[in-house]
Amino acid sequence: MSNAVFDVTDGVATVEIRRPDALNAMDSETKRDIIDRVREYRHDDGVHVVVFRGAGEDAFCAGGDLKEVRETDYSLAAFTETWQELFDALRRLGKPTVAQVDGVCLGGGFDLMLHVDFVVAADDATIGQPEASLGIVNHFSPPMLREMVGWRRALDLVMTGEPVDGAEAERIGLVTRSVPRSEVEEEVASLTASLLEKSPRVLRKLKTGFYETMDMSPAAAKDHLGRIAHEAAREDPDYREGVDAQLDGRDPEWET
Repeated sequence: MSNAVFDVTDGVATVEIRRPDALNAMDSETKRDIIDRVREYRHDDGVHVVVFRGAGEDAFCAGGDLKEVRETDYSLAAFTETWQELFDALRRLGKPTVAQVDGVCLGGGFDLMLHVDFVVAADDATIGQPEASLGIVNHFSPPMLREMVGWRRALDLVMTGEPVDGAEAERIGLVTRSVPRSEVEEEVASLTASLLEKSPRVLRKLKTGFYETMDMSPAAAKDHLGRIAHEAAREDPDYREGVDAQLDGRDPEWET
């Protein structure tokens, strides 16, 4: 049985990992269910933002279900392939994603957090990558961590496995925002409201272009994003509508 619950309200799709007795650790069935939904959301014009959160007050996600490691005879590929599918689906979604991290965020949950666009964390959340303590060479986190926090801090996180709290995670650039635990839900709502005000088409092109340029040189990235920007200005109605709305003193009416 899948341990995820889904809801779409006012343009916001919520994915809640619901296994609080196991700190919301995810088994393969749950991951596959989430993968299917994320792929559906890509083509659903009623979904503009996707929010990930964990049930209960103790955890976002403590990673994968380690019982499956034994069940698959310790095959790392069998244990991690669903994570890779999920991360690929998120990258191709074309819509902004937000993680509400108000508790434990470890292992695969940490990797999930890295692959979400925006992260709002409680200042006392526990965020870390303990795979080395399990004899696992993590291959998801290091490249992204190096870009986010620098290679020395990245090595510290993945080799010692020692977690940081949400406040420190914000200080080093690991999460987007850190607030007191009591304010996390409100901060997520504020962030999603800001995203909902923008043109879905513009956000899709921004997100796609951003990730397409991650492995490019700064000069190549600028040229690539320039082509996207000028093409959008010529062919899409958003540029004209956004400027006209600003000059007319009204809210823009975006086409989906």
